[in-house]
Amino acid sequence: MSAVSAINLYGGTTVSSAGLLRVADCTFVGSTDFFDSSLVYLDSSVTLQGGAQLRVEGNSVSAASVLVMTSAQHKIELSGSGTAVVLAHNRQVDDSYSFADLDESNMVVVSPARFVVGCNMHNDEEVSYDSLFPEDVVVFSCGTCNDDAACYMPGTELVDRGSCSCSCKDGWHGASCLPLEVSDTIVPPVAERTVDGDTSCVVNRTLKNLALKMWKT
Repeated sequence: MSAVSAINLYGGTTVSSAGLLRVADCTFVGSTDFFDSSLVYLDSSVTLQGGAQLRVEGNSVSAASVLVMTSAQHKIELSGSGTAVVLAHNRQVDDSYSFADLDESNMVVVSPARFVVGCNMHNDEEVSYDSLFPEDVVVFSCGTCNDDAACYMPGTELVDRGSCSCSCKDGWHGASCLPLEVSDTIVPPVAERTVDGDTSCVVNRTLKNLALKMWKT
């Protein structure tokens, strides 16, 4: 996908009760014509509580940051057990932008909620997070197992740190114990077809308005 930003959250976003916002396995090409091109652009405050999570993982971006919130008036507020923001296993393939653009004043993390960052690559090297995030962010390196990055903890019964694998509670799905079933295989692009409601694919089009459907349990 090519655009200024792939996912733009605005108008105030609140996710609770083990809800999930997940941006995963995307290939995104931004634009150097704008100062804030990003995979995920937070244009308003985001509140996560009661086990809710924002997960940005396994993406590849060029000419863009992975996560941007530029206004000091907006906040990322985390509270409650199992609540987390996870930025992990993403790849940035050029030097056009910093990995993330956040101000320490943007973030309000109330323990036991966590902001977890790790194993993100810039070209072939692991990203340095110096000055990108406040000190209370949990940082892990490639080759180590972080529970929150490996598993969606509200749906996880047990984490095997030897294999960094998740054992799910009943009713939770996949390798990461998500609240909905997500295929672990990459599906080839399908041919373009007519939009037929809210379940269609749109190919080679610029998305000006995007409505996200969210699941919670």
